[in-house]
Amino acid sequence: MTNRANAICVLKILSEYSDPEHILGMKEIIAKLKSLYNQNVDRRTIYAAIELLAQLGYDISTYEENGKGYFLRTRDFETAEVRLLMDAVYAHQAISARQTQKLIAKLQNLLNNYQRKAYKNLTVVRNSRKTVNLEVFLNIEILDEAIRKQVKVQFTYLQYGLDKKLHPRREKKYTVNPYQLIYTNEHYYLLCRLAYQEQLSLYRLDLMQNIQLTDYVLDRELTQAELQAAENNMVYAWYALPETVEMRCQNHIIGDVLDKFGTDVHITPQDNDFFTVRLQTTAAGLKFWALQYLPYVEILRPKWLRQEIIESVKQNPYLDIKDSK
Repeated sequence: MTNRANAICVLKILSEYSDPEHILGMKEIIAKLKSLYNQNVDRRTIYAAIELLAQLGYDISTYEENGKGYFLRTRDFETAEVRLLMDAVYAHQAISARQTQKLIAKLQNLLNNYQRKAYKNLTVVRNSRKTVNLEVFLNIEILDEAIRKQVKVQFTYLQYGLDKKLHPRREKKYTVNPYQLIYTNEHYYLLCRLAYQEQLSLYRLDLMQNIQLTDYVLDRELTQAELQAAENNMVYAWYALPETVEMRCQNHIIGDVLDKFGTDVHITPQDNDFFTVRLQTTAAGLKFWALQYLPYVEILRPKWLRQEIIESVKQNPYLDIKDSK
């Protein structure tokens, strides 16, 4: 084997079998080269391989440093980073259960043999919340290509029926101008415009099927500023032109407000119990957030949004339920 080939084999062994708790001695490295790659090498070959890897930028702790042997000190991803990515894949509803397991297996390959054992019993939590649409990754590839080429796409859009299965929302395919893929409200969406319409729309990737690129160029492109404004002004996957919203909130939900809308909002303390918040956002989407926090939030303006929430409260079915006691 050439020096480079030897270096690659040594790197693979260090990546798979070494860390600060599992330091490989020279004899162990030589033995693994024999058992894994059927190579008979001497100490000088290992020294040369490790020296070459160090020259290439790999951070390897040596016997001279630790007095025990050799281990790969740093990796492309730390264990905690891989765990974070794995948890994100498990939680992502737009990834099917089968695709989740494949992705997890690839992420685990970033860990060494000993680290992987800690995660061998992980399973998909709440598997029933995972999408059954297996085209999500294909959809991402096609839409990326369409956005890059700046051409329209056509697709069938699905919705759930009472049989808990996905069905086409309508027979005619949707034709849209694709602009950006956005992750919000626990789903991936395509930010787009229906052909020859001005209003921006959002469509979930896991509900899109049979996406096809067309030869038609976009009706109009979006500037980077318009894209950024669209992303900043979405609430619960609703998009419309932003409006100034003012609401009165109980102090104990300040964390929920900042988690949802960020720290750029204007907060004014009222007293020991309340504060007001003023922000620019999509008021239509804010309606659902305000209803969720109904006991703790009062919309002050715009007036039309306040009135819509009042009407929703009037239609509350719980108001018609008599106390059985």
